[in-house]
Amino acid sequence: MKNRVEIKNEIFYLLLIVLVSVYFAYSTHTPNNMYILSGVLGNLLILTWFIRAFTLYSGRRISQYSEVIQRISLKDRFFTNLLLPVLFYSSLLLYIYFNTLFLMDLVLIGISTMLLFILFLNIKSSFKKVYTIQSQTRAVFDFICITSFYMLLSVVIRLGISIWFSLAMIFLISLIFFWSDIKIHRKEGLPALVMSLISSFFVAISSGLSLGTNIFIVPAVGTLAFYLILSLWNIRFSGKIKFIEYLPPFVYSILALILILKL
Repeated sequence: MKNRVEIKNEIFYLLLIVLVSVYFAYSTHTPNNMYILSGVLGNLLILTWFIRAFTLYSGRRISQYSEVIQRISLKDRFFTNLLLPVLFYSSLLLYIYFNTLFLMDLVLIGISTMLLFILFLNIKSSFKKVYTIQSQTRAVFDFICITSFYMLLSVVIRLGISIWFSLAMIFLISLIFFWSDIKIHRKEGLPALVMSLISSFFVAISSGLSLGTNIFIVPAVGTLAFYLILSLWNIRFSGKIKFIEYLPPFVYSILALILILKL
């Protein structure tokens, strides 16, 4: 019964987010600026959900015979549990703003709502692990990162800014999401920062090579490069060292690139 109540709470928040998001999408197709207010309200709903979930579920007794409560560090979880959902939702709003089809907006909102629902449940589940984040939760975070990156890259391409400024923005966006993966795996340090900078440079260059093509190929190529690096990182972070274990991401990326370039 308690689990049902908890899920009902998530559904309630998500229904509010859906209503706000639909109004945001509708407002972008009408001559008014109410979409700004609805966008802010949507992010506030995510913030409210996080505060409530963290307050209720981030502490546990150190034993069944003790009243001492052990709490998860807010500092350790702030980037992945709050900032990442906000980045994802903001990416969705920006993508919708530049989209011209209201029906497509509704489809995107529906898909993103399901992803947020899975993310919310996984974040709450991860609170049960004080010192680690479950592997299933990491997989959800990775998917959210890849989806957010694609939407933000699509927005950058639609801004119509100079090539160099576009590459700088792609580099910065890549760095933010790569660092979020570092935070998830708790690998922070100078080597991780250098690796993130090099990886972000690779993604920016890969995206830059496809600039000048249509607006669908550039984000697809950039996201593919982002996926490749993220997959290799996850394999390495899982402790695998055999060369054969690193081949699948390369094979998938090559096949996907061939399909993308044929579009």
